[in-house]
Amino acid sequence: MPSVRDKLCVVLLSMGGPDTAADVKEYLYNIFSDRSIIRLPGGSVFQKPFARLISSLRRSKTQKNYERIGGGSPLLKWTRAQAQLIENDLASDLPDVRCCIGMRYFRPTIETAIATAYDEGCRFFCFLPMYPQFSAATTGSSFAIARNALDGLEDVATSFVNDFHDDTGYIRLLKEQIDGNIAPDETLLFSAHSLPQRFVDEGDPYIDQVRTTAALAAGDREYVLSFQSRTGPVKWVGPNTVTEARRLLAEPRRKLFVVPLSFVCDNIETLHEIDIALVERLGANAERRMRRMPMFNDDPRFASVLANLIRREVGVRVAN
Repeated sequence: MPSVRDKLCVVLLSMGGPDTAADVKEYLYNIFSDRSIIRLPGGSVFQKPFARLISSLRRSKTQKNYERIGGGSPLLKWTRAQAQLIENDLASDLPDVRCCIGMRYFRPTIETAIATAYDEGCRFFCFLPMYPQFSAATTGSSFAIARNALDGLEDVATSFVNDFHDDTGYIRLLKEQIDGNIAPDETLLFSAHSLPQRFVDEGDPYIDQVRTTAALAAGDREYVLSFQSRTGPVKWVGPNTVTEARRLLAEPRRKLFVVPLSFVCDNIETLHEIDIALVERLGANAERRMRRMPMFNDDPRFASVLANLIRREVGVRVAN
């Protein structure tokens, strides 16, 4: 069997996003086709026809949202930047490491990343999700695709990092980011991507991990935790970010500092849903009374956190 001495490929796993507004329909179709997270009516036979219909109906509105943030998702740009920084950070320990990107719902796909790395001689794969908290809908779904893509490849060893929601280095960096940007008169409002309640009922750990991250990152600060990005006619975990922000801003002198908790770099959920749509829904005064924490994007400190996660994961394999 391969060992860490074999050529290592670190695959950064992410949801992905459309490169341009013209890619939106394809991106939406890929999401709504995934029955593991969205169970459209009629069973699996009708999933793809319904996905095609919904992606067509939602295309125009979603395209406009992406056009308002520059025409496409910056997710791939920032993930590529992190991949290069991680490679550089690991070079002294693992000079033959390759760091690549596998997107769940757009290009470059997880399957392509694995196939390309394997053709280049990689036999040891470490999968690292760019989601701090684990959910079956995100990390679990990506892991399933990765395992299917690896099936049949010879002499391959694998390692999977489930999450880093309470990792000491990540929490320290998140606290530094908050402390370095929040003003003394601002209330700390965490906003995490919501999850359908049925996932929680089935034992998904995501919501509990989000709550843990919030408590650790806040430290001694008072804070409010809310959830965003609900879609579809199902019950989602709350409270809703719009509702909580409106409640807090009802106090005339209140100011908010919003910290996106389940994202590590800018995407449609930060640039549009928080920066634009949330402000518009709360009214003109909200723009002056609400700020958002900068995301890590191409911050080398975050790359160092991820590189250390990889080192520990590789170290566990060596010890065993």
